[in-house]
Amino acid sequence: MKTSKNQPESKVAFDSGRFGWLNSSLAAALLFAFAGAASAELPNSSTINNLARKAYCSEAKIESSEMENGSVSYKQVVEQASNRALIEHPNVYPDSYAWKTKIVALLDQDGDDPSQLCNRNPLN
Repeated sequence: MKTSKNQPESKVAFDSGRFGWLNSSLAAALLFAFAGAASAELPNSSTINNLARKAYCSEAKIESSEMENGSVSYKQVVEQASNRALIEHPNVYPDSYAWKTKIVALLDQDGDDPSQLCNRNPLN
């Protein structure tokens, strides 16, 4: 028979086991949630290029007169476009720097003149 001295210890052991089970359940639920989020489909490279091009062209259109007179540089437009792309598509890249890198790569490939990049067929 248990003495009153042993009863608190067994209650503590029972409570620890219950919290251990709850922690395991919570960990399993989080694991499934993160696995589902990680398996969500991300856009392919062509789609990402089109999203980056669209962000750059939108900003270039807004800043077109300032770009023509030289008060705004292509570099500034790229910065604004990368912020726009991050806001519009936060699940593609984790930060605006990644978007900026993608946009700059497109500009290196197609030229930084908006008429060259923005008039290009989006399927190319």
